[in-house]
Amino acid sequence: MNISFLEDLYKRRGGIKLGLGRVVEAFPTVKRREIPVYHVAGTNGKGTAVHAIDHLLRGSGLCTGCFVSPHITDFNERILVDGRRISDATVERIFHELEQEIGIFHELSFFEVTFLLAWRWWEEERVERAVVEVGLGGRLDATSVINWPKTDIITSIGLDHTQILGRTAEEIATEKLGIVHRGDRLLLGPTIPDDLADRMERDALAAGACRVERATFTPPDRFTAPSRASLSPEQRANLFLAHRAVTLTEGCDIAPDFSALSIPGRFQRLHDRIILDVAHNPPAVEALVRHLDAQHLRPHLLFGAMKDKDIGAMLGLLAPAVRDIRIVGLDEGNDRGASTAEIVDRVPPALRGRLLPGTDAVMTMTTALETLRANGSTLLVTGSFFLLERFIRFLSTPPARAILKDLQSPAAGV
Repeated sequence: MNISFLEDLYKRRGGIKLGLGRVVEAFPTVKRREIPVYHVAGTNGKGTAVHAIDHLLRGSGLCTGCFVSPHITDFNERILVDGRRISDATVERIFHELEQEIGIFHELSFFEVTFLLAWRWWEEERVERAVVEVGLGGRLDATSVINWPKTDIITSIGLDHTQILGRTAEEIATEKLGIVHRGDRLLLGPTIPDDLADRMERDALAAGACRVERATFTPPDRFTAPSRASLSPEQRANLFLAHRAVTLTEGCDIAPDFSALSIPGRFQRLHDRIILDVAHNPPAVEALVRHLDAQHLRPHLLFGAMKDKDIGAMLGLLAPAVRDIRIVGLDEGNDRGASTAEIVDRVPPALRGRLLPGTDAVMTMTTALETLRANGSTLLVTGSFFLLERFIRFLSTPPARAILKDLQSPAAGV
């Protein structure tokens, strides 16, 4: 996207401004209808559930709006209608409309403006269902301005963003339950431990939820997995969760056919021997490592992370499952990104000898890609959405294209 007209918005990109006061004031500017909403929160698995719900609803003939974050390569990925991305021209038009219509526009965060952009477009397109991914937490997330009865999904609870959401699973669960309002249905993911799920069910009912249901790992009848995809048990569980949410809400039998579903950045084989995965916290990395073992894979690793992540724990989990570990610093142009020096400094001393930190990101990615020249080797790119964004852009450069051309298998998506 040409972001020249969004320069002001992108300046706000790195800032997290929790709290509903600003968006409560601004939301009436765009809201005209109480569109039925599927509201998805959770430490991990939100993206899979959101894409799966949207896929099922569209397959049943409904016009959908979909809101996801963060994007991987393009801002437009965040806002969809019937699976198509919002256009640059529409973003520019609505952005300037909101700039004129909302008196406190300059106070709104990047995420708040993006959510308002989405809702305005959905109103224009007359969508019949909205599938909304929570940005961070739930209670103070901008998407919690949606206060009419809806279907809530909490996919998982794990320790992430602990400096903001709390340092225990119970505290984090409380924050995520903040999306639940009176009259809502709530579905809880099967990976949530029973004792925590018991507490969450009690709290949700006390908050006015009309129904709470816990999903299981048991697949529905006639379940069809995405073609060309290798699903972990956690991913499969989130597809089952999505299907149950839709059938419960819509009150009809919808076939759990995910054969045409594509989930960007979730164990995505961008090439037969390149795997992209947005695992960006220890629980997600644990699931990724289990899946690598189940697939009998021991790949080379390209890793980068944000400063606020438990980098030592993540690399400690990954190290036994991979061959070499190349590090990309994400601090250039991003004050939240960890530099190569910081990543090295934050791992246990015994692990530092295995790290291969490059001084230049492009050279590091080039070297990582060259590992694929070895017969049968695989490259795993993980640790942050920002790393995946940088790596995918790198693949379009002449050095990367030359290496890919030499490989036997043609590039392909999931």
